[in-house]
Amino acid sequence: MVRNEADIVEAFVRHNLTVLDGLAIVDHGSFDATPEILAALVAEGLPVTVARDDSTGHHQVDVMTRLVRDVLARTPADFVCALDADEFLKMRSRPLLDRVLQQVPRGMHALVEWQTYVPDFAAADRAGDVRDCIAGARRLAHERHGLFKVVVARDFLRAPARISAGNHTVVPLADAAGAPRSNPHARLAPEVLALAHLPVRSRDQFIAKVAVGWLATLATRAAPANAAFHWRDVYEDIVAGKELTAERLTEISANYSVPRSEWLSAGEVARVSDPFLADIELRYTQSGRRDPLALVLAFAARLAAGT
Repeated sequence: MVRNEADIVEAFVRHNLTVLDGLAIVDHGSFDATPEILAALVAEGLPVTVARDDSTGHHQVDVMTRLVRDVLARTPADFVCALDADEFLKMRSRPLLDRVLQQVPRGMHALVEWQTYVPDFAAADRAGDVRDCIAGARRLAHERHGLFKVVVARDFLRAPARISAGNHTVVPLADAAGAPRSNPHARLAPEVLALAHLPVRSRDQFIAKVAVGWLATLATRAAPANAAFHWRDVYEDIVAGKELTAERLTEISANYSVPRSEWLSAGEVARVSDPFLADIELRYTQSGRRDPLALVLAFAARLAAGT
C-alpha cells in the first residue's frame, strides 16, 4: 500500500522482484509521479498488479488484509510478504528461503527482522540521487523498536484473522465468546530473510510523508489513540517550526518507531555498513524533488472536499 512514493517506488519494485514471484500494489491515492511510474513498470511486462484506492483515511489494516487474501485466492502462493514501499527484502538465496519456509508448521506465520537504514543526508542532499541514497545507507547495529514484519502463510486465506497495523503480525479476531484465538509466528533468522527499512530519504520527502500521513491518520476516525505516533511527533515539530536539518534527520532515522521518551542522540546509535540493494537500473525515477508543500496542499484540498 503506497502513497506518494515516487522517489523510491521504482527501486522498491525492481529490487523486490529479484526475490519475489510478483508484487500486488494498492496505490493509496498518490498525486505525485507514483501512478505514472507504476504504470510504466506494468507496461514493461513485470509481474506487478496495481489497484487504486482514493480514500483519504489511513485504513491500512483493512486494505492490507483484503490485499493479502486476494493474492492468496488468485495465485498458488504459499506465503505473502506484507511490505511497505520503503522496505527491501534481504536474503542469502531464494532456495534457502523456500526450504526454511517449508518447515514453518501449519497454522503459523513467519516473522522477519525489520532493520532500519540511515542514509548520509548531507551527501544525499548534494547528490539528489535516490539510488545513491539507498546504496550508501548504513544499518543500525542494534534495533530498539522490538518490531518485526510478517510473512503470511496460505492458511490466512480462511483464518479468522487480520494483518496488524504496520504489517507487523497476523492478529486473530475474537471468537463468539470474545476470546482471541492464538496465532503463533515462527521467527526467521536474518541470514535467511530480513527487511531493510529506509523510511527517511530526504528532507522534502519526509516532510510530505509525515504531514500527509498524520493528516490521513486524523481523518481515520476509528484510528487508535496512539496510532502513527512516529508521524505525530515529527508533525508537531514541523508545526512548531523546528528545522529538519541533516543532523535532525539522522537522529529521527536512528530512533524510528521508538517512543520519543526513549530516544538516543544520533552519536549514541551505532551504524554498520551492510549494503542490500540489488544491481538494478532506474528508468523512470527523476533525480529532482517536488516541493512538499504542493503535496500537502493537494491532500488538504482532498480532505476539505471530503473525497
